[in-house]
Amino acid sequence: MDTCITVWYWPTHERWFDEGMRRTLRWVKEAGFTHINWNPDAGYSYIYAPAEIDHIGQMIDGAGLKAWSVHGSNGRNAVSEVGLPCRETRKHFLAPVEWQRQAGLDLVRNRIALAERIGSPNVVMHFELDNEVLDDPDSKAAYYDTLHRSLEDLRPDCERSGVRIAIENLPGASLERTVEQLERVFERHPESVIGLCYDSGHAELVEKGGVTILETFRSRLITTHLHDNLSVRDDHLLPWDGHLDWERLTALIADSPCALPLNFETPYRHHGMGYSTTEPAFYARAFPLIHKVTGMVAKARQDHS
Repeated sequence: MDTCITVWYWPTHERWFDEGMRRTLRWVKEAGFTHINWNPDAGYSYIYAPAEIDHIGQMIDGAGLKAWSVHGSNGRNAVSEVGLPCRETRKHFLAPVEWQRQAGLDLVRNRIALAERIGSPNVVMHFELDNEVLDDPDSKAAYYDTLHRSLEDLRPDCERSGVRIAIENLPGASLERTVEQLERVFERHPESVIGLCYDSGHAELVEKGGVTILETFRSRLITTHLHDNLSVRDDHLLPWDGHLDWERLTALIADSPCALPLNFETPYRHHGMGYSTTEPAFYARAFPLIHKVTGMVAKARQDHS
């Protein structure tokens, strides 16, 4: 059975984007995984050159792995961008300033090109909801006008490449506003362009113990960022290391068009509590847990077929 885990980067190696990444990919493969979600440079406004895109593809192919998702970028990473916290964003596809919006579209297209090269069927994107913007009717209308125009501008790129955009539910807005955003997006834009990336940890922070987002929009589910959570912060834990009800989650995912494998956004030594272990040992521990959850979805579908 195919299994997928997110590949993050740890620039502790002298050549981390070459030898370091090859080492990580080898450990992921040796643990038993078949697919990866490419996460390096998520959020950054960095543009991959064609030679870099080929290099990434060659590393993944050389490890005997396949790409299942790419975490795209809206240029709003608080570490890399100008002015903290992201007060000056030069490339953002939801920016009200047109040159910045166009630059943001070029950034998304760059990640679509990466996804197409490495065989990923989707690019996951953050569509932030700013409370100050949404509290003002005119600003809210302008925000959604920009959102719709940007998705319409990206539609030819998605349909030409076969790469879809997956909108990720985020923890920074209320459940009500997240549901409204997803309703507006899915009512206006076709499945050939956009679907849902369900982030289980983010959902828990917005609605403790609830699964409204997955229940409501599972018909548009195309990929996942699954990880466990202790209901306080964005922990990104392995399954059964937190509070989530995996029986309930897998039953809902099984009742969706989302193809397997499921993607798990459970990074070694990055978010939340972290894990005190070596990187290869972490992947070795993660594999049977991720294999089990993926198998629960496959079994539920088989039982209902």
